[in-house]
Amino acid sequence: MKPLSEPALRLMEKAGRNKEYWIDPDVLKNHLKIYHLEDSTEILRFQENFAGLYFQNTVIHIFTPEQIRERKTVNTYEWKGQTLFPVNNGLYIAENGEIAIRDCGCNSHDFYFYFERFDTFIEQQAFFEKHRYYKKLPAYGHEITDLKEFSARMSGYEFLPDGSDRYNLMWKNEVNLVHATCHEDAWSVGIDSVSENNRFKLIEQLKDVIQ
Repeated sequence: MKPLSEPALRLMEKAGRNKEYWIDPDVLKNHLKIYHLEDSTEILRFQENFAGLYFQNTVIHIFTPEQIRERKTVNTYEWKGQTLFPVNNGLYIAENGEIAIRDCGCNSHDFYFYFERFDTFIEQQAFFEKHRYYKKLPAYGHEITDLKEFSARMSGYEFLPDGSDRYNLMWKNEVNLVHATCHEDAWSVGIDSVSENNRFKLIEQLKDVIQ
């Protein structure tokens, strides 16, 4: 597992962590037997690295020490062969470490995976914290019709590996930020820009691979 970047570590340090959410790994590992997971490694890693982190007026966590002591279970969800645990802030972590968001639109209660690991979420938040000037205009979304060709068109941009994973691809240059995301095997892209003119030019260059 690739370590977090320096900007991500600084973001976490700035946010702070509530140490009261610390749980002895051996105790938690034993508690997780209740859920009959195939592999609890990623849940334990999340607890060690992120539990108690303050973020957007909430505390990121799955369990509290009190729940563990009292052997209380938390609400879980089954989705595509994975057990999902809520981690607050509208995010859910699967037993394989992937992060999901619940789709509540049109009376749907399905989930979709949005990050390969919580690490990617932190990396993206750290990036946006540093590069707020890309957010001067609201992002517009477009469906990508040919991901391979779309990625080739981004060859002149800087690829951002820390904010990218199997569900996210990010590129930037001095004026545009391009963020492609995957939802149910379909890719879409949001384009942030420092000016409407720059964004329009990029969309024109991509108009045969997006809609």
